[in-house]
Amino acid sequence: MASLRYHFAILSAKATRLALRIMGRGATTLPGKVAVKFDPLLLQKLCSGRDCVTITGTNGKTTTTHMITDIFRNCGYTVVTNVSGANLLSGVTTSMIFGLKDMKKAEKAGKKVICVLETDEAAYGKIACQIKPKVSVVTNLFRDQLDRFGELAHTRDLIAKGLDTCEADILLNSDDSLVSELYKGREGRTVFYGLSEESMHYNNVTYPDKSGVLPASSDAEYCTGCRTKYTYTARSFGHLGAFSCAKCGKTRQKPRFYVEYDLSKNPSDEGYELSLCDGGASPAKEKRVKLPIPGMHNFYNSISAVAACVRMGEKIGDTEGLSFEKCAAALEHVEAAFGRMEKISIGDKKICVLLVKNPVGLDRALSFVAGASDAEGIYMLLNSNIADGKDVSWIWDVDFESKEFPEKVYVSGDRYGDMMLRIVYSGVDRSRIIAKPMEDCAELLDQAISDSTPGKCLYILPNYTSMLALRSILVKRYHLKDFWK
Repeated sequence: MASLRYHFAILSAKATRLALRIMGRGATTLPGKVAVKFDPLLLQKLCSGRDCVTITGTNGKTTTTHMITDIFRNCGYTVVTNVSGANLLSGVTTSMIFGLKDMKKAEKAGKKVICVLETDEAAYGKIACQIKPKVSVVTNLFRDQLDRFGELAHTRDLIAKGLDTCEADILLNSDDSLVSELYKGREGRTVFYGLSEESMHYNNVTYPDKSGVLPASSDAEYCTGCRTKYTYTARSFGHLGAFSCAKCGKTRQKPRFYVEYDLSKNPSDEGYELSLCDGGASPAKEKRVKLPIPGMHNFYNSISAVAACVRMGEKIGDTEGLSFEKCAAALEHVEAAFGRMEKISIGDKKICVLLVKNPVGLDRALSFVAGASDAEGIYMLLNSNIADGKDVSWIWDVDFESKEFPEKVYVSGDRYGDMMLRIVYSGVDRSRIIAKPMEDCAELLDQAISDSTPGKCLYILPNYTSMLALRSILVKRYHLKDFWK
C-alpha cells in the first residue's frame, strides 16, 4: 500500500504543474523536484516492477531515446518517456509521475508498457539505483562542459557506479575506447554495438574526404591502462573506430549489432540507406533501412536503438514482438527529437535545428551542413550560461578550416563575438557574416528566413540555452508547438 508521503508527493507535483501551465511554462522538471522533497525515494517507487530502459552518455542521448520510444510504440507498446529531454532526477521523476495515468490505463487493458528514460551521464550513478533498468545504453564519452563534468574518466566512473547498482543488460559502443572498457567486471551482461570495421576501413580509403578521418581526438588518444597512444585500422569520427594498444593489447571488442554503410552516397541527404546487422543470430541477420534522421553520427544512434529494443525483447520474453526484423523496420518511422536534426517548414522555407554543445558535436554538425545539398544558410548561436558551460574556448578545438560554409552566415548569442571571430579565423570573409547580440536574435532569425530561397534550408546550430530561446521564438512567431507538448 502506497504511503501517505507518496500520495502527498504526487499531489504536490500535480499542483506545481497546474500552476506552471497556467503561467504558460513547460513544467518538465519543477514538479518532480518538489515531489522528491516530500518523498526522496519516489522515483524508485514509480519504477518498481516496471520494464525500464535507460540511455546515457555525452552525445546522442535524446535522439536515441526518441528512436527507442518510437520503435517500441510501432511494435505495440505503451511508452512513458521524458520527451522534453529533462534528464536529471527531477526531470525523470516528473515524466514518471505524469506517465502513471497512461501506464495504469494500458495495464488495465492488458497492453504492454515500457519506460524509456534518458539520464544525464553525471547523474546516472544516483538515478540508476532507483530506476533499476533492465537494459541500459551508453552512447559515447566526449569532452563536454568540463566546468561541470570534469575529466572524462570521472564521468565514466559515475556511469560505472550506476551500472553496479542495477542488473541491467548493458549496451556499449564498441568503437569508443572509453565506453567499451565499462564491460570489465560486467562481461556476462554486456553486449556491444558499433559500425562495421570493414565499412569503416573501406570508406576511410575510398572516400577520405567524406569519412571524417582525423588523427585521434584529444578526448581519447591514449590507452587508459598503459598510456600508450592507440593505433587505428579504421575510423568513423572523433576517437571512435577500430582501436588497439600495441603495448598492453587492449583492443576494440567485436560488436554483436553493427551498421554496414557506403559513403558513395551522402548521409546528410534524406533517404540515405544503410544495413543494420545482428551478428549474434545464427545465421546473422541483416535489414536494409532508410536512415530516419540524416547524418553519419546517427548510424550509431540507429543501431543502438534497435539493439536496445531487441535486447529488451530477449529480456522480457517478447522475442517475436521485438524481433530484430520488426525493430529495424520500425526504425524508419522515427521522427527527429526537439532540436536534433529537426526540420521545420515555415511557409515555403525550411529550417533545420542541430543542437551543438561540445567540440565533436559541432564538428559533426558542420560536416553535416557542408554535405547537405539543400544548405543555403547557416545560423550559429553561442551562449555561456551555466547549462551551457561558462567556458566557450572549446569552439577553437573544432576543425572549422576544413568545412565548407554556406554562402549566407548568421551569428548570434551572448557570445556571438567569440563565434564570429572563430568563423573569420577559419577563412570565411567577414563581409559574408551578419552578427547580432542575443537580444536581437529573433530579428536576425526573421532576416535569415526572409533571405532564404524557397526549397532551400537554413541550418541553425545553437547550444543548449540558445536552443531553448530559439524554440520560444519559433512558438511565438511561427506558431510551432512547445517542445514539452
